[in-house]
Amino acid sequence: MRVCGIVCEFNPFHNGHKYLIDTIKDMGFDAVVGIMSGNYTQRGDIAIFDKRIRAKAAVKNGMDLVLELPAVHAMQTAERFAQNAIYILNSLGQIDALAFGSEFGSVDTLKKIAELLAFEPPRFKDALKSELDFGKPFFTARSAAVERILGTPASNIISEPNNILGIEYIKALLRFESKIEPIAVKRCVSDHRNSELSGEFSSASAVRSELKKHSTRVFEAIPENLRRLYSNAEIHDVEHLSAAIISKIMLTDAEELKAVSDVGEGLENKLLSAARISRSFAELCGNVKSKRYAHSRIRRIALSAFLGITKSEAATPPKYIKILDFNETGRELLHLAKKTASLPLAKNRNSIKNQPSALQIWDRELIFDDIFDL
Repeated sequence: MRVCGIVCEFNPFHNGHKYLIDTIKDMGFDAVVGIMSGNYTQRGDIAIFDKRIRAKAAVKNGMDLVLELPAVHAMQTAERFAQNAIYILNSLGQIDALAFGSEFGSVDTLKKIAELLAFEPPRFKDALKSELDFGKPFFTARSAAVERILGTPASNIISEPNNILGIEYIKALLRFESKIEPIAVKRCVSDHRNSELSGEFSSASAVRSELKKHSTRVFEAIPENLRRLYSNAEIHDVEHLSAAIISKIMLTDAEELKAVSDVGEGLENKLLSAARISRSFAELCGNVKSKRYAHSRIRRIALSAFLGITKSEAATPPKYIKILDFNETGRELLHLAKKTASLPLAKNRNSIKNQPSALQIWDRELIFDDIFDL
């Protein structure tokens, strides 16, 4: 059985995601496995639909097996998010290739950039230090260092969000010395920042916006077989947790906030000050944001502070492979994985009952899910 993995959020599943799965199947793969963030997403948000609904939507549209990336592993920088997801896929012992959407669509140049960033040869370190010495933010300096070594086209490539994630996936594969082969699939979806529907292939942002308005137009961009599922599903919005998030931050002292995942450079003080003058999650993040800090980073920090996710927890590698949903092909794949997986396959708590460190993450995730349901 030839198996291809994808890292996904399906927030929510739409026609662009179906196109990716169909393209993978057309390449001759027998099964597609998705490692999907749970109820909390990489950009520091809560998912619009519960993870079970999102997993079910994927299986209804060609995905054979959906695995969960817990919040503590998903709500991280692009590098850590990718590393955690690849760690789980690699641990399954059944994945032959990894496919991902890319604005660029060609994997060779992405590999060159990934090798440069993964191993950081002396000439790259020197170029990066030189750019940082000019006072540039890290990602701007890194892009300039890449341009110095690989030229302007490479620098342009790493300015696009899906290319960035693709490069991070390849970096993780290289660092794990994985045999999984990366495959870049040219995106057919509109710009992810576009909040307006643009026909059959629209961005997830646009789809979420229309779903929150209860607009029937949204089904232009969603597979028809999901109409009933989505129409009956409860819509979630992080703004509904605004008072709880702001209150929790106000009740946390600066020293405790310093221990929160990704907090540094005095951000704990900015977060506390912003909490005292903010009345919504969006306002809180806006009051902390500056040119130096990406909005997604501030959102992740605020949610991590609320949930109590610390730096040490964020640095802990995944401890189990959680199964969310599957079809008959997925069932066969799981049977094969019982002999090859280097992490325990877990559909319920009993699967990891003798592993305290895994149970700790599992039980925290259950609490996070209860909060999501609020």
